[in-house]
Amino acid sequence: MNETKSHGEGGRAALAGEALELIAASSHGVLCSLLPEGGEPYGSLVDILPLPDGDAVMFLSGLAEHRKNLEADPRGSLLLGPAIGSAAALTQPRATIVGRAERVEDRAEFRDLYLAAHPGSAAFIDFPDFAFYRLSADRVRYIAGFGRMGWIQKDALAVQDSE
Repeated sequence: MNETKSHGEGGRAALAGEALELIAASSHGVLCSLLPEGGEPYGSLVDILPLPDGDAVMFLSGLAEHRKNLEADPRGSLLLGPAIGSAAALTQPRATIVGRAERVEDRAEFRDLYLAAHPGSAAFIDFPDFAFYRLSADRVRYIAGFGRMGWIQKDALAVQDSE
């Protein structure tokens, strides 16, 4: 199938650029992890710090089920949909980052950036049971609107990030 027809005007490169813009503008999303017993998907709302390469950083409590799930199996996805609460949500752009989450050992790496993005986290940013996790995008499913959608691999995101 022709790239322009299958991915809409501008093809995959345009979708990759739009996906990165949507990710960059997002501050929270729905994290889906896998339950250790049985492997069923588990969704929960999380605050995120988007990174320029399409990855996302989350600050997770040790009490949170999603953190326990990611520690047992790092595979996860993160749905970002700025218009998710609107009546026309299904006609609006959205992205799902699919990848693996890894604990960030150096808390200082994202602390200040995360505080700038989420000032309310100052109340618990130094709690020892919280940790940063980076969801590294293996691929992104981006839906720009009706008939404009596609899978974007990590290497295509990297090309957009470097431009």
